[in-house]
Amino acid sequence: MPSTVLFLSPLRKASGNHSTIQRIRTLLESDALNCLQWDPADFHNEEEFLSKLKESPVDFIIALHAYRAGQFLSDKVPVEYILIFGGTDINQFHEDDNKLTLMTRAVKAARYIITFSAQMMDRALQIWPDLDKSKAVTIKQGIQTMPSSLNLRDVLVERGHVSSSEAGKAYIFLFVGSIRPVKDPLYLVNIMAEWHKERKDVLYVIIGPKQDEDYFSSFKTKIASTTGIIYMGEMSIEDTHACMKHSNALVNTSESEGMAAVVLEAMGLGTLVIARRNEGNESLIQHGVTGFLFSSPQEFKDIAEKLMDDDKAQRRVTLEAKDQILKEHSPETEKNAYLKVINNLKHTKSKHKL
Repeated sequence: MPSTVLFLSPLRKASGNHSTIQRIRTLLESDALNCLQWDPADFHNEEEFLSKLKESPVDFIIALHAYRAGQFLSDKVPVEYILIFGGTDINQFHEDDNKLTLMTRAVKAARYIITFSAQMMDRALQIWPDLDKSKAVTIKQGIQTMPSSLNLRDVLVERGHVSSSEAGKAYIFLFVGSIRPVKDPLYLVNIMAEWHKERKDVLYVIIGPKQDEDYFSSFKTKIASTTGIIYMGEMSIEDTHACMKHSNALVNTSESEGMAAVVLEAMGLGTLVIARRNEGNESLIQHGVTGFLFSSPQEFKDIAEKLMDDDKAQRRVTLEAKDQILKEHSPETEKNAYLKVINNLKHTKSKHKL
């Protein structure tokens, strides 16, 4: 009889957590597993979550994000669970004592802990040095892209941002991410606006959902006062992939990252990646080989200007990045790794029943 797994994860569309858990669910759903999916935001407290869980035919849980999902997980949960670190949980939320207490409780009671990279695992071990390493597993994200037929340049013309002649010549730097402080979408706005004054063909296009109300208000005010900066709002993952495909470069400006799926997706699509230095981005990108890393807005501009005039370097780097995705981020490899963890969990449960 198929096991029933509950995927517990933030489910806001266009978020990294949503796309990650959807991908993992899709990979596993075809392998004799019944899948349920709940959003922690739908529960007011731990008691409400536990009550619903006891009424549901759940054999085990796969939870994503040690705080957002982990706040409801502890040794009170009647089934075993696998906890996947998302990024902000171990990069930021652990600095808040109340959140750290809830995450620690979830981590200690988890049957397995999963990170997307060795660097994330190192960070987790720094936060929880007594973490049982026998239950710690690193599984790299598998990448699947599904670009729609949308053409970003056509959309820019249709929305009145540029003329059709300007769209064809435009050099588009694309930011993809939720509009919130940790993603820091305003980091390059000043230098991009100045650069646009020098070169009208340089555009900075931003795609992503509003997530932080106060920050979004200041973001919109700032964007409205600049030229060459275009906010496209939220888009489906298929349209977002199409926009990546039609851009000259994807830009990542996050203050911190776990393993940025958007960076991996751009690399897989053959789009040049220029990313801000942080542990997560440095774990994915080898500077000058599979992409480029910068530490300041001026360094970003220096790198980008050189690349605009060097098609050969762009091609060399994007081909190397695409090859890295094929070798290290196969969905099949990711699927098999999760199935191995699940089978180990089932085996342990069976032994406990004897």
